[in-house]
Amino acid sequence: MKTLDSSKMQEVINDIYSCASCGYCRFGCPVFQRVGFERLAPRGRILALKRALESRGEIPETLRESIYMCLQCQNCQVQCPMSIDFPKIALALAEQYNEANDLPEGPAMLKERIAKESNPFGEPRGERGAWMPKRELVPGLEHLYFVGCGTSYSATRIARSIVKMLDDIGFQYNVLGAEENCCGAPLFRVGDSAGARKLIEKNVQKFKELGVKTIFANCAGCFKTLKHAYPDTFEALHVTQFLMRLVESGQLKFSKDLKKRIIYFDGCDIGRHSEVYEEPRELLKSIPGVELLEYEYNRDQAMCCGGPLLASYPDLAQDIAADRVREAVEKGAEIIATACPTCMVNLKRGAQAADVKIRIEDIPMLLPTLVEKNKK
Repeated sequence: MKTLDSSKMQEVINDIYSCASCGYCRFGCPVFQRVGFERLAPRGRILALKRALESRGEIPETLRESIYMCLQCQNCQVQCPMSIDFPKIALALAEQYNEANDLPEGPAMLKERIAKESNPFGEPRGERGAWMPKRELVPGLEHLYFVGCGTSYSATRIARSIVKMLDDIGFQYNVLGAEENCCGAPLFRVGDSAGARKLIEKNVQKFKELGVKTIFANCAGCFKTLKHAYPDTFEALHVTQFLMRLVESGQLKFSKDLKKRIIYFDGCDIGRHSEVYEEPRELLKSIPGVELLEYEYNRDQAMCCGGPLLASYPDLAQDIAADRVREAVEKGAEIIATACPTCMVNLKRGAQAADVKIRIEDIPMLLPTLVEKNKK
C-alpha cells in the first residue's frame, strides 16, 4: 500500500492529532522497551501517521511493519495523559492494509488458514473437538463452553481440565466441538473486521439453535471478542468468572490444598481490555494453602507478555516474556498462573529463553485434582 486514504481515518483523527509527543507511552510499550527504536513506540508510529496525512497520503514503507508489531496491549493508553487509544489507530490502519491485500506474511497466512479450516493454525476443522470424548449437543442447556482455537488444538490440557472439573461436580453444559468456529479475534487483529463478523454470524446462529444464555471461555481473546463484538443477548464470561460463581454458590468446593506461592499474570485481553482483575485472584485465593503474589506492575498497569507477536515475531515475543518470567522468580513465585492460553505458551517459551525453571499453568489446569467430586 503506497498511499493512505485519510477519509478512512476520520474516526481516529482526533487521537492522532491529540498526541503531544510527550513519550509517556514508551514506558508501557514492551516492544519499544525491548527494541528501543522510536518508530516502534506509539509516539513514533503516530508521528509517521501525521506525516503521511500531511503529505497527502504518501506512507512510509516501515509503517506497515511497525503497525503489525504493535501488541495492541493498550498499556500505552493507560500511560498517556490524553488517554489516546493507539490500538484503535493501529486497527484503523490495519484495515487499509487488509483492503489493499498488503499484509505481512504472518497475518496473510493466518487469514488463509481461517478461511480454509476456521482456525489460525490451519489444523483440520474436523479435529477441533478431538481432545474430548464424544458427547452429544443438548438443545435447551443454558450454558456453553466456548473452547477457542488455541485450546482446541494446542493447549488441550486446559480444555480437558475444565470438562473434567465440571463433569465431576455434575454441571450441565454444551461444547460445540467441530461445530465451533473461530471467534473472529485473529481477523479483527489483522484488520479483517468483515471476515471476523462472518464468523460471528455463524457462531451466533449455532448459539440461538441451542438456546444458549451464558457462554464461558477460557481463552482471553475469545472472551474479549464474545463480550465486546457479539450480541448482548448472550452473557459472556471468562472461565475464571464462571468458576468463581460456582465457588460462591457452593457448587464447586476444594477438598485438597495447594501449598504454593503463586503469582497471577494479568493478560491484556482479560485485564485492560475487559477489566476482569479480581475474579482470577479470588479463585486462586479460594484454594486452601495458596499464597498469592503480585507483579510490581499489575492490573491495568501490567506489562504484556508479548504473546500477540508469537506468529509473526516469535523471537521478540519470547524475549518480552522472559522479562516477565524473571520478575516472577525474583518475587519468589513457584507458579505463574495465567488466564490466557497464549500468555501461558509464551511465558513458557520465555522461561526457556531466560534459562529459568518455574511452573507456568493456566488457572483451570491447577484445579481438577483439588476439586471435591459430587457423590450423587
